[in-house]
Amino acid sequence: MQLDSDFYKPFIGLKEFMKKNCIVTMDCKVVNENLSFSEAMKGVREMDRSNIKVTCKHPMRKTLRLQSGEPKEQLKRVLEDDYTFNTADLPEYMEGAVEGISPLVMEKLRNGEFSIQKTLDLHGYNKIEAQILFEEFIRDAVRSQLNCVRVIHGRGLKSPHTPILKHSLTQWIVKAMNRKWVLAFASCMMCDGGPGATYILLKKRPEKRKITVIR
Repeated sequence: MQLDSDFYKPFIGLKEFMKKNCIVTMDCKVVNENLSFSEAMKGVREMDRSNIKVTCKHPMRKTLRLQSGEPKEQLKRVLEDDYTFNTADLPEYMEGAVEGISPLVMEKLRNGEFSIQKTLDLHGYNKIEAQILFEEFIRDAVRSQLNCVRVIHGRGLKSPHTPILKHSLTQWIVKAMNRKWVLAFASCMMCDGGPGATYILLKKRPEKRKITVIR
């Protein structure tokens, strides 16, 4: 054993330290382990737990236990071709319509039942550029006598506060020059872009009617 190795250096002066401070070591040998344990536990009595009540500071929540087959059935239903996710239940959902519009028309628009005849994608554009493109898009759609169009604006997840293009789209729609051509609008179904895109239903003839933004 080399005393000058890094591992043993802290113990080099141990004997001198113990001698200087009158530290004496004692050798303890356990002859019988069972006997030693019995002596250590002498006088220890078992507690009476019959009257002890355990209280929980926070009440336990009830959990719903699904049957073994239920998750598989739910997953199977989601994967079916005819399964549709209801975007109207999401907090990001938005819609608006002119006064007096038929509830059946709005239902069809929410469900994506109108054929999308043209799409405008605003990804990569700033607010000013996007507004110019949107107004040109609406003018072209009206000239072409289109019924339903889609605007992809994104969900604005990278925006520091609110989704800029998404919220701006609502303002552009209700603007006088565009409002006269818009019958209704609603967030798209998931298959068409979800809350990151909007259906816009157009009129055949211009009408000065107020558009109420529902959400």
